[in-house]
Amino acid sequence: MTYTSRPMFAVPLTSKALKLAKSFQKQYESPAKARQVYLNTLAVYAVDTYCQCLGIETDLEACDSLNPAMQPLMDVADLEIVGIGKLECRPVLPADENCYIPADTWENRIGYVAVEINESSREATLFGFYAPINPLEMMEQVSCESFQPLEAFLDHLYRLETALDFFQGHNPVAVKVRERLNEQSLPEIIAEMERIYRTYNKYERRYAGGEFLASYVPAKPGFAFRGSAPIVDREEFDDSQQTELQDLAEELLEKLDEIWGSDDSDESVNPGTPTNESTDATGQIPQPVMVPPSTTTAGLISLNEWLQKSESNSQYNWQSLESFLSNQEGNLIFRFASAPRSRTADTESPTLSASKVREISLAGYPVVLIVNCQKNAEKTDILIRLYPLSAAQTYLPVGIKLIVIDSESGDVFLEAQARSADNWIQLEFSGEVGEPFSIKVALEDAEITEHFAI
Repeated sequence: MTYTSRPMFAVPLTSKALKLAKSFQKQYESPAKARQVYLNTLAVYAVDTYCQCLGIETDLEACDSLNPAMQPLMDVADLEIVGIGKLECRPVLPADENCYIPADTWENRIGYVAVEINESSREATLFGFYAPINPLEMMEQVSCESFQPLEAFLDHLYRLETALDFFQGHNPVAVKVRERLNEQSLPEIIAEMERIYRTYNKYERRYAGGEFLASYVPAKPGFAFRGSAPIVDREEFDDSQQTELQDLAEELLEKLDEIWGSDDSDESVNPGTPTNESTDATGQIPQPVMVPPSTTTAGLISLNEWLQKSESNSQYNWQSLESFLSNQEGNLIFRFASAPRSRTADTESPTLSASKVREISLAGYPVVLIVNCQKNAEKTDILIRLYPLSAAQTYLPVGIKLIVIDSESGDVFLEAQARSADNWIQLEFSGEVGEPFSIKVALEDAEITEHFAI
């Protein structure tokens, strides 16, 4: 990658930084996982150095990425900004065109910084930033060229810091919000309100802000909402309470608008709008372009490790089929489910076999992706199935797609689409050891992609 029109920040990779990264790397037998942890550690070191140069206080002890107990569970490169939240530091290599942002990092992040790791010159270069968007709209691959300049990070951090000062002050609106939110995490609330301010027009903010506040405020004694899903039916939350929260959200966002600068926008910001400018005409920060999967080997899930019964891929949110089915005894959808077998396996005895499951939510529909791999002397057979997850949902949502992508060309290799009465859909193919491919599940405008190596 070459960027001549934007300021960047280069950090020498010192012997101390390399020694730390290699010490973590040696703890993993899986080459893919060891490589992942090594690059993540260097990216965090580079961003931490940048923050220290600017006087931005960090807390390395609070970073999951540097915690040996958390590293095996997730693909994260988080850096704790004291009093503000976690900043994700994503490594890329000089030949990469896209930045890989794993699903583990789609929530609870104040933003993402892309860091190019040049091992030959022992240098890391911070070249871009983008602010978080709705996790349901995230994708795992983001074009490196679409990242905003580093000044966007400083602007974003300023917004969060000034909002925190306001929330901790004596302004009546701030006091009312603190009282209604029952001492919930202020940095988390501020980050979400900033996202609403940035990605909604001023007429929509009232409703989006009210809905968000409702996720924290008790509806009535003994009932409470947490996150985006209520513990009880939202009908318990009456119209007067919702209107009150919308009024409060509107007051709060107006105060934040006064702090951050006048905003005359009357059009919503499209998170997927391609742009390389740091801000648009309204002063809002556009989001980067989401792109199809790249052919980089970083972050690939090794099916060979599944066949060897390795648990090193648990950080990718996959679980064994047996473990999944043990928790689905009352779900009739899976009453006859077992490890799927390819047509080839009916005539050939596989020497090794493994099945793993990932639960996914797309456009409000929970589904289950099952991947089975069966290896014989000559090849590996892959069989992929998609089921509805909810016991109340007999069929897959109409139009949901299951797609296999050739990682080398980026072309669609196989595709299946659910009809009005499909309990499940599946795809089947064979490949050679080391061959990369991707699986995409897509419904309406939502999609999620997983990247594998046979």
